[in-house]
Amino acid sequence: LEPKAAEFLGIPRSLQRGGGGAWERLREDLMKSDGEDSLSEMERILCEGRVVGAVRLDASVFGKWRPGSKETERLWISAEELQRNRKLQNKNNGRTLGNDKARSFPFMAKYNLKIKQDELNERKISLQRQRANSMSSPMRARMQWGNAQEATSILTALNYFCSMDERTTIHEIGMCGAGFDDADQDLLNGLKIGASPDALICHGNGTVEVLEVKNHCPFVWNNRHPKQKGKRTSMHKHHGNCQGRDRSSNQPKGRQYMIRDFELECKIPPMYIPQLMMEMLCVGDSVDLDNLTNSSLTNSNPTCTSAVMVRQTATKGAILLRLYRDESWITEMKYWLGKFKSKYVNTSIIPPDNFFWNKVGSDGDRYQKFLQHTKELSESVEQVGFIPHGKIQRVMLENGGSGEIPLFLDSVGDDIE
Repeated sequence: LEPKAAEFLGIPRSLQRGGGGAWERLREDLMKSDGEDSLSEMERILCEGRVVGAVRLDASVFGKWRPGSKETERLWISAEELQRNRKLQNKNNGRTLGNDKARSFPFMAKYNLKIKQDELNERKISLQRQRANSMSSPMRARMQWGNAQEATSILTALNYFCSMDERTTIHEIGMCGAGFDDADQDLLNGLKIGASPDALICHGNGTVEVLEVKNHCPFVWNNRHPKQKGKRTSMHKHHGNCQGRDRSSNQPKGRQYMIRDFELECKIPPMYIPQLMMEMLCVGDSVDLDNLTNSSLTNSNPTCTSAVMVRQTATKGAILLRLYRDESWITEMKYWLGKFKSKYVNTSIIPPDNFFWNKVGSDGDRYQKFLQHTKELSESVEQVGFIPHGKIQRVMLENGGSGEIPLFLDSVGDDIE
């Protein structure tokens, strides 16, 4: 993102990007043709990974599945089945309880697998080894936190929406490619675009929504740690318990990171507006997962007209927000994507800083209005619901443990070297 545009939208410097990465990626010649071969190549790359030199970048580079007996066990039991089993057990024991006294499970299903203390210890040792062999940074911590917590956030959405309507389902989904008519292709200058939401929400009334989850990493640099002295960092006010806190001071001393309690706002940060709009555009009207008929694909109105974002924290709960599809914003997005491709990608000219911000004349005014529209959309979202921290379903400890597993591994097995 251009520096001046990012500043206008209030995007933190750590999350700002220039146009160089997009320029490099769009110049790659991945597709052999515009026909069937092109689609087959796209599918192969998505499933198998890209080949860079003699190396294929796929899931095997990042780790392997570890088979175990737990994989053959039944992972979930529905709340309805739990209640039936409880009533049957009470009946066999000679007790009868009414529906009001048969406690219902608070979530849609119970996760059967529980983690052992020694498994937590193994996780801590593994992470310590990874940290010893790699550079530590807040961005790396954010990425790892987001990946680890994504499934929990999707489960938060499932529990919330199913509590309103048990017919609601959430579906995993891969890459969605947008289909355009000739006018769109002219606007985009032949650019092919796609997006992959975290999931799709299919409501009982037939409404389909994009689901995107964002997990706010609780870790920030500890300025008092010797490794961080002299480094510039943005610190926030801290509340509550902090792992590794020096009780004689207001700041923790011994840890490289400290925990920030993130207070949620009824707002989608502007940097995520393009992602959600692109996902709604690409999902479009081909989302009837149970009845993919021609009639469902020829509807002139898009089926997917809204997106739900779950913003989940480590200690302050989660907020569910809804953003509605805005056709005028999407048209402008296509215009600026096409402009970038024609002016820089097609000409092999490296984009400068603030490549659209510094434009003069009608295009400059148009870009300023586009940014202002983005900011307004981020602040005009609908709050769907708020989930307190204690109502978020997480993995529990196995025999001998009490409560949920800790969110942070700092204090796990402190006697382990």
